[in-house]
Amino acid sequence: MNRLPRMLSAAALAALVFVSAQAQPNNNSPGGTPGAPAVGGRGRGPGVESGPGTAYKSPEVNANSSLTFRLLAPNAKSVRVLTDMPKLGKVTVHGSAGYDMVKDEKGIWSYTTPPLTPSYYQYWFIVDGLTTPDPMNTFVRPATGTPGVYKSVVGVPGKEAEFMMFRDVPHGNLTEHHYLNRENKTSRRVVVYTPPDYHTSGKSYPVIYLLHGFNDSERGWTQSGMAHHIMDNLIAEGKAVPAIIVMPFGHNITTSMGKVAEIAYTQKSLGFTPPPAAARGAGRGAAGAPGAGAAPGGAAAAAPATAAPAAGAPAAAVPIAGAPAAGGRGGGIGGPTADGWSMEKEILNYVIPYVEKDFRVIKHKDSRAIFGYSMGGGHATSIGFGHPEVFSHVGGMSGGGANFITSNPARAATANKDYKMIFVGSGTEDGAINGARTSHAAMTAQNIKHIFSEDVGYGHDYQVWRLYLYRLAQQTFRD
Repeated sequence: MNRLPRMLSAAALAALVFVSAQAQPNNNSPGGTPGAPAVGGRGRGPGVESGPGTAYKSPEVNANSSLTFRLLAPNAKSVRVLTDMPKLGKVTVHGSAGYDMVKDEKGIWSYTTPPLTPSYYQYWFIVDGLTTPDPMNTFVRPATGTPGVYKSVVGVPGKEAEFMMFRDVPHGNLTEHHYLNRENKTSRRVVVYTPPDYHTSGKSYPVIYLLHGFNDSERGWTQSGMAHHIMDNLIAEGKAVPAIIVMPFGHNITTSMGKVAEIAYTQKSLGFTPPPAAARGAGRGAAGAPGAGAAPGGAAAAAPATAAPAAGAPAAAVPIAGAPAAGGRGGGIGGPTADGWSMEKEILNYVIPYVEKDFRVIKHKDSRAIFGYSMGGGHATSIGFGHPEVFSHVGGMSGGGANFITSNPARAATANKDYKMIFVGSGTEDGAINGARTSHAAMTAQNIKHIFSEDVGYGHDYQVWRLYLYRLAQQTFRD
């Protein structure tokens, strides 16, 4: 993801919203006009429930499918809007380069795009160098990374976006499960999608393990990726085999500053002292991101992890049947970090055992897929190619690589037998395209069957990752 010049703290955002509200003419407090009688014994004056008011609208979806962004900032010298729009009209652009907004006589800055292809779009503002989501829009994507980011989201409806938007079809459920990682004593959360008929069919289902990128969290695939709507719509149309989708947290520890004190308290109560900050993730990127061991373009390093499962792991945290202990194969992106965490162990020792204990799933490699984007693509390919006895479908979107099998003659020789699907894809405006092309060429040279997708005009964002999930879900578990 793009690094932004300055990130807006919660306190700064609250201050900006408050100032914006105070600057608006005739700005009524929520629910009524200033000075109106109290309702239920409580006044309606300014307070923590006050919002920025309704003196202007942002974003606005126009009749021609263009978008107008607005921000009230009368004292600002410069305001820009950044987006994840892959194309403006017929011109290929990278929206994160930003577009200058223009201020009117009321102090409202605005920018209107050309007509857009229907989709969900992310955007954010930079006000005199300060990065902020749109204070008028409560549809946001909270993300993680270093530092954490917020991006506003807006949907432009239309036929091209129907596959990812809410429709009048049967809908599945999302379950949030919290658990303790016993290596670094941190709380974890995994989000699980179950198909619409899960609670009535009595059937067992295949599972897609769907992993997120560096500046994201376990909620990203539903908050912005719309994975649940995509699967609901595909199942309703008979285009996908009904499957459970499992979306785990992909970092060793959250970077949400508001959680730091709680994390430290939990670790202390459990007798765990984390390594010094300077040592955490040594040899790798922060929070399990690619470090020096990752090849250009997002291809994962193939060095195997060596850490064994922690002693005293709960009964459910037992490697799945037929799989070696985590760390025996398939290292690469995601660990191990200095605090004992690795994504490989997270998946094999915690996530899969939980899913196979609490949900009706088919416990066979042919019914397990692992896909991911960016950092999650590195996780998916590193773990998937390292454990052919666990997964039969492996995909890297804008990240990851096939070097774990292409650099190993024995693995390459059995790849077509080991895997029912291998996918590598990237947009042409994404730096990850180089690694994707390299993987494609290497697998082609070794006659390894795979799907390769090079998508013109797309960058490193959910615009293309949603499309990949839509395509892959239709081809997974078909035999």
